[in-house]
Amino acid sequence: MNKFYSTLAALAVFTTGNILAQDASALSNASESTSPYDCSYQVKDANQTILLNGSTATQIFSACTDGKLMEVTLGIKALNDRGTYTVEVRSMNGLVLDIARFKKGQVVDGQVVLPMETRVKSGLRYILSVSSDNGYALSLRALHGPMGTLTVDGSPYRGKLVGEFGFKTVEATGLSNDEGRIGQTNDDTGIATEKSANGLCNTEVSAHTGRIATNGQTIGQTFTACATGQLEQITYQIQHIDGDFVGRISLKDARNNTLFTQEVSARNVRNGLLVVPMSEKVREGADYKIFLKSIRGTRLAVLANENPADALGTCTFNGTELETNACFSALVKEKTNDTPSSLSETELKVTAYPNPFQNELGIRIDGIEEGKVIVQLLDFAGNVLRADIININPDNKVINFNTDDLSDVGFYSLRVVHGKKVTHTTVIKN
Repeated sequence: MNKFYSTLAALAVFTTGNILAQDASALSNASESTSPYDCSYQVKDANQTILLNGSTATQIFSACTDGKLMEVTLGIKALNDRGTYTVEVRSMNGLVLDIARFKKGQVVDGQVVLPMETRVKSGLRYILSVSSDNGYALSLRALHGPMGTLTVDGSPYRGKLVGEFGFKTVEATGLSNDEGRIGQTNDDTGIATEKSANGLCNTEVSAHTGRIATNGQTIGQTFTACATGQLEQITYQIQHIDGDFVGRISLKDARNNTLFTQEVSARNVRNGLLVVPMSEKVREGADYKIFLKSIRGTRLAVLANENPADALGTCTFNGTELETNACFSALVKEKTNDTPSSLSETELKVTAYPNPFQNELGIRIDGIEEGKVIVQLLDFAGNVLRADIININPDNKVINFNTDDLSDVGFYSLRVVHGKKVTHTTVIKN
């Protein structure tokens, strides 16, 4: 097992619970002479219920002292008798600092008390996440209020989780809100947003200083298109992936319109890279959002870069904004107009389906009304594996390739030639 997840597993075994979180500005200081803590905060008077069922609530909170978060009490309305619920504490760059689980037997009088020891620094923000699996509902108590610190399954929620947590001051050197930062280096040369002579440009964060792990939550990343043309592929740098991983990636524009969505799996990962080919129109200077979510209980960890100078957008964890960027690449093929006449020509568009494919690959060609088109399927060594010439007309715009004898899974290139127009599309054999 990956060392990172072995550590988390150990924490889950030896810790009975983890944490609640609240933004310090909204909590009332409850330090009393009888309190075992140097400072404690609470949100009381619940007037709402948050239902989780295969979803996650995340709450931003701030530490009131340098030391440790020692105990948290969560307000529970109801929960499944057989459910086990996961609680995580993360730094604002997405690193998991602590993880634990609780069951119904730990809930007394509508509260679950979670003993813990999580290192914190005064004034710094952290993230609490509380998750339930599908079919095992959990109802958390909440207090209605303004938006800003709480999300439920990625959507902003008006209010805060109800509960209490206490801190203990520890005067010691080396306390850090993110132990993963120690010993890490930042490399400005690892960030690239540039155009090449072949009409491709790449917006990329490549140097990593940490990671963002997900087990059913969504990692979001915004970026600005480096050219007007076709977004050819999105790539993530992967730190860990389960062998049976299944997930979903989607692309949205600034108005939250979904432009692309596709299921992905561990087979899409090669040499530590999750590569997702696509062919979506983008406009230079426009902002776009990519979302990656693990499903079916599988786990994934994406490498990340927390250097603010290297940020090329905003990264979110289940809707909560992080102080880091995922290590990603957005490759755009720039649209060019070589001749004046090309301004009036319709762009050649090729759609491959299904993608990934297994036994048959369908290809639809749009952008021309009539004429001969050469269609080729190549491996990445440049060898032509399939080739055909079809006559395009309004009633014939589709070609099908039988791929039963393609034994190697992986990436292939689909090339379509019509006169001086040439398009390349990446397809995946499962």
